[in-house]
Amino acid sequence: MDIFCARCGTTALPAGHEDARAFFQCEKCNRVWMVHLSVATSGSTEAPTRVLIVDDEPALVSLIEMWLEDEGYAVATATSGREALESIAANDPDIVLLDLIIPPPDGFALCDALLSRPKPPQVIVMTGLTDPVRLHDVESNGIFCILFKPLTQEPIVDAVSRARRRRWAARESNRSR
Repeated sequence: MDIFCARCGTTALPAGHEDARAFFQCEKCNRVWMVHLSVATSGSTEAPTRVLIVDDEPALVSLIEMWLEDEGYAVATATSGREALESIAANDPDIVLLDLIIPPPDGFALCDALLSRPKPPQVIVMTGLTDPVRLHDVESNGIFCILFKPLTQEPIVDAVSRARRRRWAARESNRSR
């Protein structure tokens, strides 16, 4: 079974293992990540859930990326609206973690674009914004949930897990039609 880098799509090389974890390294971008061996060897044909993290704070993006990769998600990242649009076109994410205040196009415009797609991803908004009028506009668009900054691992992983279950349920209902 080949393992591919979620960031650039290049085939990854084994970089070691410890306990029930395997480490892989991308030859192209030198990114190293961990995969639980039960996930890597399960023989499942189901592709991992694709998550896009969009925030203009690189340290936060890296931290959330690490948390989600540890849970077995395929993670892509963007630090601007333009990068996010490119990543969405290339990766077609299942879930998007989206900050509202980012370089153009901002999170509000990106949210509108995401939710107008034929099969929109589950959108989880991450924000420090407290303006109830602006937040209501986003909530009324059909996002999955809003997480308020500062963020910690448990709420992020929980929200993504719940969004994944909703996404899988929607896929199953579409298949049974």
